[in-house]
Amino acid sequence: MIKSIKKQSTQLLIGYTISGLGDQFYTFAIPLLMLTRSHSSITMGLLTAMEYLPTALFGIIIGSIFDIFSRKNIMLYSLLMQSILILIIPLITVYKFPIWLILITIFFIGTFDLISWTGYQILISESVTTAELSDVSGKIGLISSIQKTVSPGISAVVVNLLNYLGGFILDFLSFLYLAITVKKLHIEQPTPNSKKKNIKRILSDGIKFLINQHEIKWMVLSFLAANIGFQLIIPMLTFILKQRMHVSIDKISLLFTISSIASIIGNFIYLRYGKKIKLGLQLIAIGLLITLGFILMLDLKSFWLFLIGYAIVSFGSVWAQANFFTIIQSRTPNKYKGMVTSTSTSLTRITGPFIAILSGIIIKVSYELLFSLAILCMLLSIGITLLNKLYKLDYLK
Repeated sequence: MIKSIKKQSTQLLIGYTISGLGDQFYTFAIPLLMLTRSHSSITMGLLTAMEYLPTALFGIIIGSIFDIFSRKNIMLYSLLMQSILILIIPLITVYKFPIWLILITIFFIGTFDLISWTGYQILISESVTTAELSDVSGKIGLISSIQKTVSPGISAVVVNLLNYLGGFILDFLSFLYLAITVKKLHIEQPTPNSKKKNIKRILSDGIKFLINQHEIKWMVLSFLAANIGFQLIIPMLTFILKQRMHVSIDKISLLFTISSIASIIGNFIYLRYGKKIKLGLQLIAIGLLITLGFILMLDLKSFWLFLIGYAIVSFGSVWAQANFFTIIQSRTPNKYKGMVTSTSTSLTRITGPFIAILSGIIIKVSYELLFSLAILCMLLSIGITLLNKLYKLDYLK
């Protein structure tokens, strides 16, 4: 039985690796493909909005579906729909269909991606023991960091060799592979009569659990505060580097490469030492480390200090994300896993579209103000952790 469970987690990690490469190609290619149709900044802004919108609209309720219906079937339908829509995108772009149709298709891809990612988090957490959660979350983070490092180069080669359509066909196949992997899994439902419950009841029960669960509730609020800081900075990074610091394209590329390497190192260290350090101590230490990174980035006169600061932020963020996944999944009973997984993730990201727009307004007032607000957000996050005694969280057992 244990061997079977470990085999399932390995299969899911391999499926995530392959489909993730396809997902990274999509992220790389879509903006470039849209630019072949329109050079409007408004259109590019709408593209980002369509990617965020599914989380804002459906994030809180999607998880409830996984607590009622067959998790396996939901994942399969979602992955198959993603695969089909991925093939449609290059066709409706090349054949000059209206841009609004492209944006709607991207919205649906984002919706099914949200469903698939919620389901994946649930399935991977159920395929390991509680003690192994930190290991698997570290591996997911490591895979993601490596994908982000190598995918732009691979994507460029794919586009040059196979054109966009060929790349999207490979993307289609990568999602199909994960669908086949999920099809082979043995997945149990939370309760044999869960279909008799409606989504409203499951959502209500799940929210009550979330509100009453001290650690999860304050973890979500702490991460929401931290994420607002990230959402202020990340959309403006390239703009700051070009418009304020006047650095070359090579240096911008260097910054993102170094930050990706820092993320990989962060995941390696987390995998080795994550279970040996108390969770509460990790939350405080990583929060302070990310704050230090933002403080270093305040020096906009020195590219190298800015680079070191962003590398520290990248190192800390992957560790923090791994802890968030580990703590949420280990504290949530199986019957609420769908609802709590989607709600907790959505609540930490729901401010994304608004904050991204706000950062563009703030930066017109002062570059330094933007980083100062990000630092305040991190201090607020640490304050929430301290005031609600999350620093007392022990080792994962």
